[in-house]
Amino acid sequence: MSSPRTPRIAVVGAGGIGAAAHLPAIVSLRDEVELVAIVDPDEQRRTDAGARFDCRNLYADMAVMQAEQSPDIVVVATPPHLHETLSIQAMRAGAWVFCEKPLTGSLESVDRIVDAEAETGTWCISVSQFRYAGGSQQAHEALRSRRWGRPLIGVAHTAWYRGPDYWDIPWRGKFATEFAGATTTQAYHAVDLLLWLMGGDWQSVSGVADTLTRPIEVEDASAAVVRFSSGAIATLLSTVLSSHQQTRLQVIAETATIDLDTLYLPLQEEWSMRYVDAAGETVRATDWPAPEPPLEVNAHRSQLREILDAWRTGRTPDVTAREARKTLEFLTALYKSSATGSPVLRGEIVAGDPFYTALDAAGPTRKQVAHV
Repeated sequence: MSSPRTPRIAVVGAGGIGAAAHLPAIVSLRDEVELVAIVDPDEQRRTDAGARFDCRNLYADMAVMQAEQSPDIVVVATPPHLHETLSIQAMRAGAWVFCEKPLTGSLESVDRIVDAEAETGTWCISVSQFRYAGGSQQAHEALRSRRWGRPLIGVAHTAWYRGPDYWDIPWRGKFATEFAGATTTQAYHAVDLLLWLMGGDWQSVSGVADTLTRPIEVEDASAAVVRFSSGAIATLLSTVLSSHQQTRLQVIAETATIDLDTLYLPLQEEWSMRYVDAAGETVRATDWPAPEPPLEVNAHRSQLREILDAWRTGRTPDVTAREARKTLEFLTALYKSSATGSPVLRGEIVAGDPFYTALDAAGPTRKQVAHV
């Protein structure tokens, strides 16, 4: 069932990504959505955000906000350990949720969110902005339609730099509040994008994750080899130790190779496609990707527009909790493989497995051993 009225949206978390991405995306869509409230326990943050984004309804508590404002959509842009509780609370009050990544910290937790979707008839959508950034939708459609044949090999390398002071913010770098490190926090979107482009049918993963130098509990580097049920393979590298910062993604298909060289957000002009011509020479294509409008504000805006369209028309949005679970299961399997030294199969991690209740269940033990 479609709704003719303008959806009302509230943002929970006015610092970090809330102020940097979500609130700018919302105010840029004022003709399509109404910003009705900002929630943050820090008075200065919510006051500053209210002034910057022209919102007068400022709250320290989400429950009070929901009782007074009854938003249709709630953006959860808080530290990760709060995501599940706030998302389910918002859904039970009748709102759709647009939640930052990682959606939550375990398969057990995401299954509770999936159950809450069924219970309430609302949706919890995970932020997956790389899927909505410039060129990504074109790449997905071309690979899905087999424009260049089957995808055979994938590469996703996230090589970023975070100095030790990055973790001065108390919730960062700790299993209790961030759940995991570079693979999940920094490389999440590149991993999610590669799995999506390759068809999502990953079958097994062999990986290693460790803390090599940073003064944190969670990992600062990981590497993995992935096998897909189609027979395709992929490699992943995720780190916050690189002085040469780059996000590199590649898909080698039967008749062409597509590349993305970016940093924090794919742009249409950062994609390329190459093929080998009849003379055996490598040629860069001039007809792909096709021109598209410049990315306005940020890719959070593009995903929010998809959510608004789904809300208005009554259809299921793209990246619900069940869809986000696929990437969370993959990340969990990578951490389990690192702990056990063996490949982990899709579907292997179920209730009763310690990794069902924590993304990196072996991480705390690993750190204890490392400090002996």
